[in-house]
Amino acid sequence: MHETRQHIIEFLKEKGQATVDELAHVVDLTSMAVRYHLKVLQADNLIVASAIRRQDGPGRPQQVYKLTDAADEFFPEDYHGLTTCLLDELSLRLGPEGVDDVFLSLANRLASEAPPPRADQTFEERLAEVITFLSTKGFTVCWEAAGDDYLIHAYSCPYRQVVKGYQAVCQLDKHVIGSMLNTFPTRIACLTTGDDHCTYRVSRSIDLIVDFA
Repeated sequence: MHETRQHIIEFLKEKGQATVDELAHVVDLTSMAVRYHLKVLQADNLIVASAIRRQDGPGRPQQVYKLTDAADEFFPEDYHGLTTCLLDELSLRLGPEGVDDVFLSLANRLASEAPPPRADQTFEERLAEVITFLSTKGFTVCWEAAGDDYLIHAYSCPYRQVVKGYQAVCQLDKHVIGSMLNTFPTRIACLTTGDDHCTYRVSRSIDLIVDFA
């Protein structure tokens, strides 16, 4: 982002709102130049003119600008660090088995959000729904036939940073796959063990009842 627009965003984040004249003073530019940068920021949906501020003395009323929610992406976040701290605390309080139980419950909740199978749906049609559902959760996935079985490849995982310290996180996508296909997926490759993607082998045995506990 342009240095001036970054400066404007940072100032608005700190102060909450500002007029053109206030911003011109902060970035040391003319009001006309600031208006140009504000137009760019408005076009990118990063700021909005929220109100009109009337002057105490002589002069025309001025628009007041503030950030939109979309501007939050320009400020540092540490969800990974917070998640790791939370998991460390859970591990201290519950032990490894307790953490595993927590992730199993999370996996069950995630799987419950998946669309139910439809009548007369083929296994491959259901596979396509698995791919679509996992994609909405941040995975980059695809499937391919492998003889009588199928392979599901996950080339990216939204939880990959957390998985490095807590293998139980891998229960999430594995459980969703097994639940949606009513089969037991076997992991034959994993990003956490040095492979360039995760791969699950699944069978057509849709009548198989699986106990994920």
